[in-house]
Amino acid sequence: MSFMDKVKSGFSEAGSKAKTLVEVNKLKMQSGGKQKEIEQHYRDIGRIVFLAANNRDSEGKKWDYHSNIEEILRLENEIQELKKQIKLLANEKDCECGKAVPIDARFCSSCGHTFSEVD
Repeated sequence: MSFMDKVKSGFSEAGSKAKTLVEVNKLKMQSGGKQKEIEQHYRDIGRIVFLAANNRDSEGKKWDYHSNIEEILRLENEIQELKKQIKLLANEKDCECGKAVPIDARFCSSCGHTFSEVD
């Protein structure tokens, strides 16, 4: 392989890694945004419970927090999907102990768990 071919290969690999890093950061930002939405729903539920417990329902109707709960569950599922995409882009998988290991690892360096070929 000539020197120029090696340089081109290096630039190509660096570009690919940069693109992957940008994608991972984009997914992490989306996950963070969804987490903030979840926190807002928790605050809304807290407000509903507080007002109901102190009979401060100024509109004379019962508050419905079920839509908040459904939205929290939906957002949590979306966050889990984003985390899976991040793991794929980073060429990682989760071990039973919760640690992230390289996707081609046969053993976990933290707990020693053995991965099968299908993992």
